[in-house]
Amino acid sequence: MAAREDNAEFTFSWLALQLLGRGLYSNPWSALSELVANGLDAGATAVHVHIDARDKANATVEVIDNGSGMSRADIATYVKVGHNKRRDPNPSDITNGRPKGRKGIGKLAALFLSPHFFLSTKHRDGHSSWELDAREGMVQDDEHPQLLSVTDVPQIDNLQIWDSIETGTRLVILGVDLNGFGTQALSALNTRLANQFLLPENANPRIMLRVVTSNASPPLEYAQVQKSVAFGNLASVIEAFPDPAFKPADLNSTLGPLRIPAPGLVGKFYEHTPTRRPLTVENDQHDEAWAEIDDEVDRAASTYNGIQYQLTGWIGVHATIDNDAAKANDERFTKNRYYNPAQIRVYVRGKLASDRLLSQLGLTGTYANYIEGEITFDILDDDDLRDIATSNRQDFDETDKRVTLLRALVRPLVRKLIEDRTELASTITALSKVEKERRDSAGKQAFTQQLRADLDSHAEIPQSSRDELHLVITNKIQGEVTPKQSFRLFISHSRADAPFAIFIDELLRSHGARKDEIFFTSRMGATEVLLDDRALNEVVKRNITDDNTLIFYLTSKNFLASQYCLFEGGAGWATRSVSEYLKLNLDYSSIPKWLTNGKGEALLLADNTIELTPDLHNYLVDGILNPMVRHLNLGRDISGSDRVTEFRSAEYPISTEMRAAGKQPSDYFDRDISDMWQSGIADGISDYLRDYLAPPLAEQRIAELEAELSNLKSENKNGESAS
Repeated sequence: MAAREDNAEFTFSWLALQLLGRGLYSNPWSALSELVANGLDAGATAVHVHIDARDKANATVEVIDNGSGMSRADIATYVKVGHNKRRDPNPSDITNGRPKGRKGIGKLAALFLSPHFFLSTKHRDGHSSWELDAREGMVQDDEHPQLLSVTDVPQIDNLQIWDSIETGTRLVILGVDLNGFGTQALSALNTRLANQFLLPENANPRIMLRVVTSNASPPLEYAQVQKSVAFGNLASVIEAFPDPAFKPADLNSTLGPLRIPAPGLVGKFYEHTPTRRPLTVENDQHDEAWAEIDDEVDRAASTYNGIQYQLTGWIGVHATIDNDAAKANDERFTKNRYYNPAQIRVYVRGKLASDRLLSQLGLTGTYANYIEGEITFDILDDDDLRDIATSNRQDFDETDKRVTLLRALVRPLVRKLIEDRTELASTITALSKVEKERRDSAGKQAFTQQLRADLDSHAEIPQSSRDELHLVITNKIQGEVTPKQSFRLFISHSRADAPFAIFIDELLRSHGARKDEIFFTSRMGATEVLLDDRALNEVVKRNITDDNTLIFYLTSKNFLASQYCLFEGGAGWATRSVSEYLKLNLDYSSIPKWLTNGKGEALLLADNTIELTPDLHNYLVDGILNPMVRHLNLGRDISGSDRVTEFRSAEYPISTEMRAAGKQPSDYFDRDISDMWQSGIADGISDYLRDYLAPPLAEQRIAELEAELSNLKSENKNGESAS
């Protein structure tokens, strides 16, 4: 360091400054916002904030603004704690005439961050640099710390920015302890810092931020801090912006529909077009607060003790607070310890004054509905009225009548937003009720149709008896009975036979079936069984015994060897008639006896090979896939969803016509079935058949032992012959 030529002594002892600093700020980010506010008060068009947190216990914070800077007289004022610059007859800074502070304590923000910092300033009257070093051992509790004039300042990465400005102030704060602030806290700093101020949307001043947490290459660039309000998730907004420069760009944009979760509706969502209305002050005669302030407030003239007041900004209600649904409406939706979407932020002179107004309104339902807003009420800090801000200017004296006035003005607005959201919920409930009635009716109709088909399949029952049964049972369900509406498929298979089961699953999904309509544990990424807290057999049982679950069995010797497959087969046999399940078999000998239904059985394995023959193709279409599709479509018809498309059964011309056309039977297959078979089964059929056709291990071992014994006998015989 160069020789010190000058000093400026603080008006308080070091112990007093420490106590003041700890009482002013609760975290580093509040202190940092105060330093930014100092730059904005100095007329800066840009404030650069650089945080080097590579060593969190010994971080560096640098704040550079291009404001008016400080003269030597301003430095003397800087060390004077408790100076109200709004009362200066000839302020030397270039403010907009409405500085944010008036207590003269914002300078303590640097001391809150660290007892060691450098201050450089460029003023029209000259340039100077200063150091304060109050680290342990450098100053006693009863001593007054001093700013000492220096010529050398630590060189950080921002020297180019500092050199480029003509006037301004630069703070380099060393040894800042950021331990306890993780990656999420640092990444959220952009939004938290943006929420501290109301700045013009597309004009100066700008706050630029760079946070370095690792030795990244190339070096990180500065980014302008921006608010992260999920405007796209707001169902209703009340707004007033006399100065359009401060109106958020999202509120200027065209409104698009947003989606609200509604499980009772088709698609499980309700589309809502957001509403906006102007912010108008309503004199709620039922609000007792008006009686408290009647002597001070002229509601017709909007004055408080003769001083004009105005409420501006916006307040909205979120359409949904379900995190996934809200993010689908607006990816900026966040709710965590660093951002609260149930909050009304109150600004005074462009700086955050309080974020606790919502809790002070005394209204029920505010948090359940997630009310969010940003409003300005400058009379809370009017120069001609007493200062009611707390020492850190992060809240106000709640007993002051100006705060009572603010609550009286905001309460009707919030009530209206809650009414909007309640009305929206009622609309969704009413539509869900209508949809439930429609589904119930469709479900009953589907049941009666299926009942007729089932009865007609029993020719041994006289027609008159079948008609009577149909009438009696149909009349029974016309009351308040709610028929099952969930139509699903259950693919029962052994893991060893997964290629064939995957073939069926993917074919159905290629035609529009949803994953949740098919219980299938071998699907890539399937976790339904793994994530269910019940035992596997309970999950299987629940999916099989559902009245509207159609079971498909893929039988094989692997199926017979699996205890779960046998359990599934037994459960299906016990709860279904032979017409309520489907089967596809590898070979006849491996079909469980209780699953044979007396009908012809289709086999995949023929002459020790598996091929997609014309017969097998049409059996897959007519006997497996389309019955599955029709089952799913019963549920689709009830829910009002689009139907799954059926597969095309092949019609083959006579052989001479086929040869004349130069075609083979496979040319007439359903293209989806043909392509899926080739990619999912044919390419791996050799490996599958090698394992499937191999004899059981016991038989293999017997054969091996017999071969060894035969070899020994042969060797002994050869030996005897030689001798």
